Amino acid sequence: MAWYYPTINEGKPVSSGYVNNNKTYQAASHPPADICINGLAVATPEEWDKLLEQQRFTKVNQGKGKPVVRYNVETYDVHVLNSNYTFAAPEELIKKYNKNSGVRMVMLVTVSGTVQFGADKSSPKQHFHDVFTLVPNWEVIARAGSKATRRYIICSQNYRAY
Repeated sequence: MAWYYPTINEGKPVSSGYVNNNKTYQAASHPPADICINGLAVATPEEWDKLLEQQRFTKVNQGKGKPVVRYNVETYDVHVLNSNYTFAAPEELIKKYNKNSGVRMVMLVTVSGTVQFGADKSSPKQHFHDVFTLVPNWEVIARAGSKATRRYIICSQNYRAY
């Protein structure tokens, strides 16, 4: 998850980090990511990217100039939901990594912080709370020695700003 909020803050899309856009999970007919934003069901990660784009150009800058919305993470909390997840895993990875390896786990990640709407310190802020369910990114894990940051991808997200 270290990539997620910096990517949003840079004004870049995050949709590639979801199961919907992962070839291995698509080929195995994994259900699309379950995304809920402030109580609104969002159909696709691309739709979430569009909502983020709208948020970036708020009334603060009237849609002009560079994005002025910034997410500041204050806490992460992680819990293992399943230490032996093998859905869509290539057989060689199931053999290579046993259930205690920490590679085949599904995680629940809770994130909280603030989102600031404007460039200066007096700009309005809201608290946010994000809950993700992450599954292994088999495409990255299969590449031995990979330094890729997306070893896990999002299969569920529940976001709330307040």
